[in-house]
Amino acid sequence: MNRTARQRALLILPLLSVNVTGAGARAQQTVPAPSGQNPAVAAPAQVSPLQNQPASGQNDLNPAAQRYGLPRNPTIGGPVDTDLTKPLTLERAVRIGLARQDTIAIAQTQIDSANARVVQARSQYYPQVTPTIQYQSNLQPGVRFNSATGTTSRGSFNSDTRTDVIAARQLLYDTGKREASVGFARRSAFGSEYGLANQRQSVILTVTEGYYNLLRDRELVRESIDNAGRARVTRDVIQAQADVGSAAQSDVLQAEADYANARTQIFVAQANYGVSQASLKNSMGVVTSQPVVLPDDPIQPPNTAPDALGLEPYVRLAYNNRLDIKQLREQVNAQGYNVRIANINAGPTVTADITEGYALDPNAGEQRTFFVGISYPLFDGGNTRAAVRESRAGLEQDRRSLDALEQNVRFSVEQSYVNREQDKQRIISSQLAVNAAQQNYDVALEKQRNQLVNIPEVTLAENQLVNARVSLVQAIYDFFISESQLKRAIGVNDPVFLPKVPGARPPVLQPR
Repeated sequence: MNRTARQRALLILPLLSVNVTGAGARAQQTVPAPSGQNPAVAAPAQVSPLQNQPASGQNDLNPAAQRYGLPRNPTIGGPVDTDLTKPLTLERAVRIGLARQDTIAIAQTQIDSANARVVQARSQYYPQVTPTIQYQSNLQPGVRFNSATGTTSRGSFNSDTRTDVIAARQLLYDTGKREASVGFARRSAFGSEYGLANQRQSVILTVTEGYYNLLRDRELVRESIDNAGRARVTRDVIQAQADVGSAAQSDVLQAEADYANARTQIFVAQANYGVSQASLKNSMGVVTSQPVVLPDDPIQPPNTAPDALGLEPYVRLAYNNRLDIKQLREQVNAQGYNVRIANINAGPTVTADITEGYALDPNAGEQRTFFVGISYPLFDGGNTRAAVRESRAGLEQDRRSLDALEQNVRFSVEQSYVNREQDKQRIISSQLAVNAAQQNYDVALEKQRNQLVNIPEVTLAENQLVNARVSLVQAIYDFFISESQLKRAIGVNDPVFLPKVPGARPPVLQPR
C-alpha cells in the first residue's frame, strides 16, 4: 500500500466517524447548505475546490519552459492530447507524463552525452587530418650582411616566416588503451540507455499512483457528502421526536453538532482532492490551474483471488527484467575497462604512430614521420599505482552497489506482493463489513423512529457504517496502487519501450 495514502486514511477516518445518515442528490452542489434549509447532498461528477476558478490555457509554461521550450522526450504512438478539459484516463495521463516529464528529458541528454563520448573514443581509430597555416614575424637584434655592397650593418631586423602544411596522423598502437577507452564509452552509453528506460518506468509508477490517489480522494469526497446526508436525516428524526417530547433537547444539540462536523469534513475531503489534483499534474509535468476532469465510469472491481504462484517467481522475474539492475551491470563492465587503462598506465607503455603530410610553404614537398616510443613510470611518487588501486576500489564499489540494488529489488517485490495480497483480503472483509453495517444502521434508524433504541445505539451504527465504507474505498485503491507498484518492481509496467542496446529484448510479462 502507498504509505502516504495509508497515513492520510488514518487521519480522515476519525474525522468522518461522526453521526451521519443518508441523503438525496443535487448535481450542482458540492457542500450542504446551511442547516436552516433542507438541501440534498450528493457528489457531483467532478468535485474540486478549483472548479470556480477561471480555466487556464493548455499552453501554460513555467519561465524555464518559456525560455527553452518543452522537453523533447522520446515518444511512442504519436503525439498525446494534453487537454485536461477532456476526461482524463489513466492511459492518457501516463502518456502525458512520458511526454512532458523533465526527468526523462534529462535521461535523454545523458544518452546524448554518452553517445558523443563513444564517437570521441572511436575517433582514435581514424586518421586525424589537420591543415595548418602559421605566420610568424620576429624583430631581433643582430648583424646583417648586404651581398650587393659587401657591407654589414648592426641593429634590429624583422624576419617573417610562413608555413603551410596539411598532415594526417594515424595512431597505430598504444598498448590497448584505445580499445579500453572505446569499451568504457560503449558500456557507459548502454547504461545510459537503460537509465532512460528505467526513468520511464518510474514516471509511469508516479503518474499511476497519483491517478489512483485522485480517484480515491474523489470517492472520499462523495463518502463525506453521503455521511453529511445521513447526519442530516438523523438530526431530522431526533428533532421530530423532540417536537413531540420523545427526545431531550440535549439530543437535538448533539445531532446538530454531528451534522455540522460532517459538513466540515466535506471541505477537508475536497481539500485533499485538490491537493491530489496538483500532485497528479506535477507527476505528469503539466503546468496549469485547469482542474482535472475524470471519467464518470466506475472503476472495475479488482480480482481478489489469491495469487497461486507465490513470491519467488516474481523475484526471479525482477532480476531478469529490472532496467536499473542492467544499468548498474553496464557500469560494472565500464569500470572494468577503467581498471584495464590504469594497469596499462602503470606498466611499460608502447606507442606507435605515423604522420604523413605535404608542405606548401616555404618549401613544398612531402613530409612523413614514424614514431615509436616505449615508456615506463619508474618513479612518479606512487601516482600510477595509486590510480590502479583507485580504479579497483571503484570496481568493487560498483559490484557491491549492484548487490545492494538486487537486495533492494527483492525487498521491493516482496513488499508490494505482500501488500497486494493483503489488500485483496481487506477488500473482501471490508465489503462484508459494509453490508453488515448498512443493515445494522437501517435497523437502528428504523427503531429510533419508533423510539425502540436510544441515540447512542444509532450513533454506534452510523460510525460502524462510516468506518466500513471508508475502509472499503481505501482497500480498493490501495490494491490498485500495490498492483502498480508490483508491476514496477518486476519491471513490466512499460513493455512498449525497448532500450537501444544490442541484444535488448522486451520484458517477460508474466512469472513462470
